[in-house]
Amino acid sequence: MKTVYLIRHGKVENPHKIFYTADFPLGPQGSRQAQTLAADIRDAGCNPIRIVCSPYLRTRETAEIIAQTLDGREVETDDRLVEWQVGDWFGQALDSFRDAAGYGQQPFDLKLKNIEQFEQASERIIAVMNDLLGAMPDETCALAVSHREPMVAAILKLQGKTDWTEIPHLDFLPGSCWKLEFDGYTFVQAKKAFDRSAIT
Repeated sequence: MKTVYLIRHGKVENPHKIFYTADFPLGPQGSRQAQTLAADIRDAGCNPIRIVCSPYLRTRETAEIIAQTLDGREVETDDRLVEWQVGDWFGQALDSFRDAAGYGQQPFDLKLKNIEQFEQASERIIAVMNDLLGAMPDETCALAVSHREPMVAAILKLQGKTDWTEIPHLDFLPGSCWKLEFDGYTFVQAKKAFDRSAIT
């Protein structure tokens, strides 16, 4: 079995509640979340073959903190791990985006058509995982640090879902991670592994 941990970056300081741009750094809480996640991963017996992350500042900082805790492992960036691509909504009020996207609808049906869609978001994260799996011997692990919506889309896709319907409800807060297990390249299961979102 091979294991990939999908890690959401730690909490950022966002007092104006905008859709994060690429240069948002971790806040002090986010740094502590990353440190604790690293200890969780180490204590679970994972000595990662590779650590890859989005090039955005908050994910790079999260990955570097985790790598330092895990004996200074090298961190790689991969553009496929970037945030959900929402065009002109970056830097805009997050509540306005959620309203326009239809996040409050039950079930969720993405109303915006000029932003990244489910297939695009899920497939790029899955492609990164497949690259990791190709370099991993059996019984090893790797880490990918990214952003909520693309990672949730990938998990849902691997579970056989074909759209965003469940994306608002899958639990993936800042400073948490999911554990995905594979037999070779074949997906076996995904489950919430560690959640340090409550750290202050």
